Formats: sequence, C-alpha cells, structure tokens
Amino acid sequence: MSAVTSYITFGKDRYHQHQEMEKWCHENIGYGSWTWTTPESWEDMNNKIWVMHSTFGHTTFAFREAKHLAWFTLRWA
Repeated sequence: MSAVTSYITFGKDRYHQHQEMEKWCHENIGYGSWTWTTPESWEDMNNKIWVMHSTFGHTTFAFREAKHLAWFTLRWA
C-alpha cells in the first residue's frame, strides 16, 4: 500500500483558481479528479495520479509521485 505523502493545501484566497488548477493538472500531470478527502493511500483510487478536495474553503491537492507535487508547486505556490 502506497501512502499519500505528496500534497499541498491552499487557503480560501485561492478558491477562485480551482478550475484553472484542475485544468492544469489534467493537461500537465494526467488522470485525476475531485475526491471527498485526501486519501490515506493510493489503493482504490482507480489509477488516479492526483486528487483534490476542498473543505471550508481550504483545498488540498495530493499527488501519487513527488515530482508531480514539485511541478504543481513551481506553477501554483
């Protein structure tokens, strides 16, 4: 079981960029989508390589590979 260790969380100030960030992930990283929470592992994630979720305006993007988090961080952080 592969634990989810590569993720980043943004505050409410980035909420308006969700669609743009999601589109960027699809175009530059690959298959992923919204989920109800940050998963504890990638098991049962149906081959997704990234996921995102939002709770009370705070949004977390999680990535299967650390390099994808690095790419995302270079673009969005």
